[in-house]
Amino acid sequence: MKISGLARVPRPSLPKCLLSRPSRAGSEGIGGWRSSLRWSRFWVLSTSSCRACIRFGCFERTSIAGRSSEDLGRQLQCLASDYVGQDGSVRSIELAVAEGDGSFSWAGSAGIAAQRDGTAMATDTPIYIASVTKIYIATTVMALAERRLLSLDDPIANYLPAGVVNGLDVYQGHDYSREVTIRQLVSMTSGIPDYFAERGSDGKTMFDVFIADQTRTWTVDEMINRARTQLKPHFPPGTGVYYSDTGYQLLGKIIEKATGQPLGRVLEDYIFGPLGLQRTWLLGSAKPGAVVAAAPADNRAQNISASRAHDYWADGGIVSTATDMITFLRALNNGQLISRASLQAMQTWRTWPGSPVPVPGVQYGYGLWHFNLTGLLSPLQNVLPTWGASGSTGSFLYYSQDLDLYIAGTVNSSSSDMTPFLLMAGVIGAVSGNDNS
Repeated sequence: MKISGLARVPRPSLPKCLLSRPSRAGSEGIGGWRSSLRWSRFWVLSTSSCRACIRFGCFERTSIAGRSSEDLGRQLQCLASDYVGQDGSVRSIELAVAEGDGSFSWAGSAGIAAQRDGTAMATDTPIYIASVTKIYIATTVMALAERRLLSLDDPIANYLPAGVVNGLDVYQGHDYSREVTIRQLVSMTSGIPDYFAERGSDGKTMFDVFIADQTRTWTVDEMINRARTQLKPHFPPGTGVYYSDTGYQLLGKIIEKATGQPLGRVLEDYIFGPLGLQRTWLLGSAKPGAVVAAAPADNRAQNISASRAHDYWADGGIVSTATDMITFLRALNNGQLISRASLQAMQTWRTWPGSPVPVPGVQYGYGLWHFNLTGLLSPLQNVLPTWGASGSTGSFLYYSQDLDLYIAGTVNSSSSDMTPFLLMAGVIGAVSGNDNS
């Protein structure tokens, strides 16, 4: 593996373990990274010339031509360790990187996994992948469609009881509920509101409700009912794009109906088992033998598994590791789980107005996010992956098509939605050596 050019360090100041190397960046760097400046700094990171980036402390020139994989691994570990050391909102990181041809793979970790006893984060510590789960659910839906256990254009009413469907998608006086299709759920084009992130009549999001009373558990039907009774649809089915956790909870129920099996069992049979994912499971389902005694890393100073195991489900309930995540995405990309035609259907990209991702040019497919980096956004191709997904816990799983590179992991924090993207930019810069000049 040949590596040459510029080692990119996407931090407000240079990593401490690199400060001894030659650099023109002052110790003040860019300074703090308050939310009002996040995008402008990311733009500087991705579009400025080499000279400007060195001046602002984003890049550091090093002699890395012809480095070994071990040298690159040390740089990636430095990057991960420094985020934990410098960003107070990040207590732990798990990170894995792999080239598609197998010529390079690396996994590292930093920080504390469990605050209660000081357990160190490790490369095999289970992590909450949150909405990255949606790639797995969409893949399962496509696998079932290939086996003719369902059709993407079937109305969801064919699989769900009237009590679940009726009144779920009433827009401007017309009830579209029985017209919504499986394809519209998986592609976020149903218009059904998001039970999790939208504020109900009580002024709270569902996450606010979860945190306020951690002794209560909510059934999937109760969460779907919240969308029906307290929230309003956003458009008629098929006429827009709106991110909805509700839609993926419905998909979980449809998968169970189509197969006659619990969702956790279906995921095990179609994905986890065939790929040998020994540290991946759905919350509320039996853990694999390899992790029976292991607890997932803390997130937001709380153990989600203990208090919310029955709430996070098809919308974001998978626990995994960074290396297991890469194994999954590589298998999906290589045609091991579904046909290439099905993957192409999953990559039917639609513009996503109001995307929660803190960068422009975002599109949505089936469980996948895509960065449409053309025109004025083309310089971002050097620092952002092509497609994948992120989660509210700080999780991420992406593929860079230009570099044939997989990146996965978590920062175990949602305090800064920029942090995973800055971390991935650092990884891409280190691996590619692209000096952007």
